[in-house]
Amino acid sequence: FYTWVNLFSLLFQLFLVSRIFKYFGVRAALFILPIIALIGYGLIVFLPIFSIIRLVKILENSVDYSIQTTTRHALFLPVTTAAKYEGKTVIDTFFWRFGDMIQAGVIFAGTTWIGMEVYQFALFNMLLAFVWIWVVLGITREHKKLPDNDVTEACVRG
Repeated sequence: FYTWVNLFSLLFQLFLVSRIFKYFGVRAALFILPIIALIGYGLIVFLPIFSIIRLVKILENSVDYSIQTTTRHALFLPVTTAAKYEGKTVIDTFFWRFGDMIQAGVIFAGTTWIGMEVYQFALFNMLLAFVWIWVVLGITREHKKLPDNDVTEACVRG
């Protein structure tokens, strides 16, 4: 599993990330992972076959480790130095770990107390993907307002 994730992550990083940034921009790149998650979990809802789940997770993790991570870091290019060092540190340490803890809690509660099936988790993740897309819309609106954003987009696009 992780061999495929790492291989695709490498290939995406080498051949896709710069082209996505160049032709579509950083803000458009934010939509890639939530759309993949939405489509992937939709497939799992209707085709809960292990091989489908495996392929969806390989694609999702690969995009997360390559395109999404690079995009997340690129969002900090037009912000102030204080925001880069203070805000990014808080996000990368506290919020990522807090998110991991919430994820573990949801899986524990879903499997232990509620008795959710695979397709129910997939439906829940589809709902979360819609919320994620809504959040990305807000992030892109705010990112457009940042000073020096045109310069950043030009630098990222090459």
